[in-house]
Amino acid sequence: MIWYIFDVVQSFPMTMLCQEQSTRTRTALLWMNLAAEPLLSMYFLLPFILCREWHASAKQVALFLTLRPVLCFCAFWLSSWMRKTQLVAHLILFSLLAYIPFLFFPFVPRYGVLLICAACYQLFSRASLPALIEVLRRNMDKAPREKSFSWFYFISFTESGLLGCLFGWVLEGSFFRWDMLLLIAALIGMTVYYPLRRIAPIPSHAPEGSWMESIRLLKRKEVAIFQWLFMAGGAAFMFMAPALSRFYAHDLVLSYKDMAMGRFVMMALGVSLASHFWQKGLHKLHVLPLTRLVLLGFSLFPCLILIARWNHLFLFLGFFIYGIAQAGSHLIWNLSGTLFDPEKDSMPHTRLNLLMVGLRGLIFPFLGGVICDRYGPIVVLWLGMALCGLGALSFWRTRIERVVGTPS
Repeated sequence: MIWYIFDVVQSFPMTMLCQEQSTRTRTALLWMNLAAEPLLSMYFLLPFILCREWHASAKQVALFLTLRPVLCFCAFWLSSWMRKTQLVAHLILFSLLAYIPFLFFPFVPRYGVLLICAACYQLFSRASLPALIEVLRRNMDKAPREKSFSWFYFISFTESGLLGCLFGWVLEGSFFRWDMLLLIAALIGMTVYYPLRRIAPIPSHAPEGSWMESIRLLKRKEVAIFQWLFMAGGAAFMFMAPALSRFYAHDLVLSYKDMAMGRFVMMALGVSLASHFWQKGLHKLHVLPLTRLVLLGFSLFPCLILIARWNHLFLFLGFFIYGIAQAGSHLIWNLSGTLFDPEKDSMPHTRLNLLMVGLRGLIFPFLGGVICDRYGPIVVLWLGMALCGLGALSFWRTRIERVVGTPS
């Protein structure tokens, strides 16, 4: 009995320390979601702004949209270097570098400068992701980690809905230059420095070699099927992205308010209603059937967007369905490492996700832009919908028990 009391007393400071770290990590994650949303909201409007304000061609829009997936390939390598030292320091560094270039853009508002700013944002924000997920895995238990990740994403999308209404009103009324909105959003994003620096340093494991660890993971059938499903859905939306921007601006002739209502308000409503159910679904279903449900939701989006030529209500319904699917995609894709290997380093899984995004980004956005210029956006949307639907139906009869070796 005496020894038991002694052990409890000795473990008490460590328990308090773990709880404090968990609280600080949760606070940092919350603020990262809130502070990132202003720039993220503006970033998603940029293809539409390029088409409407600068009359950009489909190829120019495709080049801008290609930055996000292609630079995931570079982030794959950059995040490998992150493993050689402690994780929190690099998380802070990359978070700041993602925002700094936008501070200079309003003074040199050129397409080339915008590409540089967007490239830095995509590179460093993506490269910080493996460290962020590993910090969450080490500092938070499974249940609160998944609940916080899902709940904070819902909060950020609620913020996105409010910001979307604000940005639509400001841009439509020409009350403020859109490049100055980017500067203000970048300043807000840089405030993530303060909650992140309160997290205690976390050493990284020794690197194994990014390519080798990715190949090793792909030899696992469940991981290979998971990556194939996301490859089909991700490729479909990269393929459609240049056509969507032109379709919104020229075929549907949307105003900034219409775009903000669909992209932010209705999508945010879908995310908010579905986040809780996706988080609960992780406790009842295997990740593979959940991923297929995500792809089914995504495949409905272009169908509804096409019908919106006759009634704009289908545009808003499409974004609502997209928000439901996006809530599941965000949770599953980001936490896949903690789902497949709960007790192991999650960074190899996150880096593999980045690698696969980069590989499909080398092909599909430009392919979609070329076909859009030649045949128009409607053909591209039909092809993208077919690709996403085929991805959702693939492996439909594959029993999860055979894949993972245990009952689902």
